[in-house]
Amino acid sequence: MKSGSLTDDDDEPVSRQRNWSTYLGVTGFLLVLVAVLAGGLIWYNAKKASSFAVTAAEQLMQQTEDQIVDRIKLLYEPMFAVVGVGSLVPEFSTPAIKDDAEARRLMLRGLRIYPQILSLYVGFDSGDFLMVTHIAGAETASLREKLRTPPNAEFAVEIVAGSSAGEQTARWVFLDKGGSDIGSREPEPTTFDPRKRPWYRPAQESDVVEHTELYVFSASGTPGFTVSRGFKGATPGVIGADLAASGLADFLREQRITPNSVAFIFNKQDEIIAMPNLGQIVKPTPGNGEATSVPPKVSELHDPVIGGLVAAYADHQMIGARTYDVAGRTYIGQVAEVPPRYGRDQLLAIMVPIDEIEQPILDIRNETLLYSIAFLVFALPLYVTLIVAWIDRRLRSSTPGSLVH
Repeated sequence: MKSGSLTDDDDEPVSRQRNWSTYLGVTGFLLVLVAVLAGGLIWYNAKKASSFAVTAAEQLMQQTEDQIVDRIKLLYEPMFAVVGVGSLVPEFSTPAIKDDAEARRLMLRGLRIYPQILSLYVGFDSGDFLMVTHIAGAETASLREKLRTPPNAEFAVEIVAGSSAGEQTARWVFLDKGGSDIGSREPEPTTFDPRKRPWYRPAQESDVVEHTELYVFSASGTPGFTVSRGFKGATPGVIGADLAASGLADFLREQRITPNSVAFIFNKQDEIIAMPNLGQIVKPTPGNGEATSVPPKVSELHDPVIGGLVAAYADHQMIGARTYDVAGRTYIGQVAEVPPRYGRDQLLAIMVPIDEIEQPILDIRNETLLYSIAFLVFALPLYVTLIVAWIDRRLRSSTPGSLVH
């Protein structure tokens, strides 16, 4: 009787089938593992990106806030010093200042040293007034045109005094860079009275340097702020220095954390004091024959982003950072108090769209993820091949060569 036998050839199809099942199982497991790891990485990065974006926005806003407050200090402190010291200078406290060459020289020096000061002036209880204005630069082009100044004029001197007929007249003298007279205008009747200006009475009734709210300057018709202090004497009066709002607006415009971020200053009555677009806060109204200005309310701007920020602080807990939504877009806003010395009840607000903070983070994340996937696409086949080859060798080494019955 012929005995049967079982050879390696007989086992080969079964072995191959078993091996391929193992290979496919291992490959599938590796692919699932990679997919789970990649998905988990994407989910974790997406979650952390939003959290990191908010933290980054808060840090950037804090830095911007510090820069703006420091800038405000740098703008105002020299003006406080000039006005405070000037109120003690005898040459400035007498109506004879209009004919005093030394007083004019001192005023010109102050304007040259501190370019943020638009004008330095002295007004008296008699109604007399002397003002020196720095008219060099593009921002004073409209004033130069209005006054019909000589082309090389850098300073304009306005002198208001009573005439023999009892009426007030104003005349202008124009100076070059060195302070020499290069032109003038004949005296003309004027309704200007320094005693009716917003900087006069508060300073005269105070023993410290005063700071006005936003108003429109009489000569230039531009909005700004005045620092002033009163002085005593035979003819009491007030010395003042003007800061044009355009200087603060230009600086706020430069403080962009992202393309659509905004920084502005408003007060606790929801009135806009300063913002990058100066045209939005100029609202001239007639008053006593002269231009004045009432700061617009936030609601009058019809800006949903700014309005949304103020509404987010409607509980009057103004200070700190908050997030809010406008038209499906999320913003983070931060509000801080302006030091009272530079503006009573004023608040600095900064708003940043969170998606603009997130975008650079997402770009880096997506780029990293793309390179990671590309690496896996190239590396995974090699890795699987090596693993399968290793398993194949292990399986072959553990399989008997033949079985004989």
